[in-house]
Amino acid sequence: MKESGDMHVVHHSSRHRWIAGGLAAAFPVLLAGCSDQALGAPVPGEGPPRAAAPGQLAPRGAGQRGAAPRPAAPPAALLERDELLREAGRLAEVRAALARSPEAPLALLDAHRAEFPDGRLAAERELVAIDALLRSGRAGGARARAEAFLAQFPSSPHAGRVRRLIDAP
Repeated sequence: MKESGDMHVVHHSSRHRWIAGGLAAAFPVLLAGCSDQALGAPVPGEGPPRAAAPGQLAPRGAGQRGAAPRPAAPPAALLERDELLREAGRLAEVRAALARSPEAPLALLDAHRAEFPDGRLAAERELVAIDALLRSGRAGGARARAEAFLAQFPSSPHAGRVRRLIDAP
C-alpha cells in the first residue's frame, strides 16, 4: 500500500485480480444445489437455530406446539451430490484438455471411466471420447465408440448427433 498525501492507494497485481476473479467465478458453482439449511442461512418462518439431536434439524416453528422435527438431508443424498460435482469437475478437465489437444484427453477419459465406472455423466464422457477420436484422425475408433454409445444410450439427447457422426463419410 502506498500513501499519497492523505490518500491511500492500493496497487493490485494482475495476478491477484486473476485469482480473485477465478475464486469469485467458482464460488457460485460450489454452492449450486446447496440448500439454505446446508449453508447455515436462516429459513423464513423459523425461530433462531437451536441445538438438535444428530440426524435432525431444528424443528420448524421452534417453540410452537405440535411442531415436528424435520429430518436432515440424508447423508447419501449429500454424498451423491458431492460425487456428481467431482465427476463433473473431472469431465470439465477432460474438455479443457480436448481444447488444447485432441490426443490429451484420451488418457484422462480412461482415468475418468476408472474413477466413475457407473457415473451419471457417462454419456457425456463417451461423447467427448468420440469427439477426441474424430479430432485425432481415428475415424474407425470414433465409429466403434459411437456405435457402443448408441447401444448403451439409445434415448440420449446426443443420440442424433452421434448417429450423424456415424453416417458422415
